[in-house]
Amino acid sequence: MEINIKRVHVGAEIEKRRVELGISKSELGRRIGVTQQHVNRILDRETMETSRLVKVSEALDYNFFSLFCPVPQQISAHLAAVSLQGNAHNIIGEAELASQLSKEQAEVESQKKVIKLLREQIENLKMQITRLESHLDDKDRIIKLLEERR
Repeated sequence: MEINIKRVHVGAEIEKRRVELGISKSELGRRIGVTQQHVNRILDRETMETSRLVKVSEALDYNFFSLFCPVPQQISAHLAAVSLQGNAHNIIGEAELASQLSKEQAEVESQKKVIKLLREQIENLKMQITRLESHLDDKDRIIKLLEERR
C-alpha cells in the first residue's frame, strides 16, 4: 500500500496562513501562549510537536495536519473538524470517520423527531384556537340575543 505523505515545512505554512489572515506575530503568540520571540523560532522550524500544532491550528483556524496527507476536499473538512476536537494525536482512519458520521446521523434523526413533535403540537394549538374562536362567537351570539330581549 502506498502512503501519500508530503514533506511540509510547518513553520513556512504557519507563516503563510498568519500573513493571509493579517495577524501579527505577537497576536499569534498571544493566541498560543508564547512570546513573539518564540513565534519567530516556530516559523523557522520545519517540524513541530503535535500538541503545539493543534494549538496553532485552532489559533489560525486551519488544519495544518491536512497538508501532510492530502485527502479529497469533502473528507478533509470533516477530518479537520474531527482533529480539532481532540483527536489530532491519533491517526484518523475510516473507523473514526464512520463513527463520527454515525453520531451525526443519529443527531439528525433525533432532530427530525423533535421537529415532528413540534409540528404536532402546533397543529393541536391551531385546533384549540379554532375551538376557542368558535366559543367566542357563541358567546357573542348569546350576548346579542340577551340584549335583544331586554
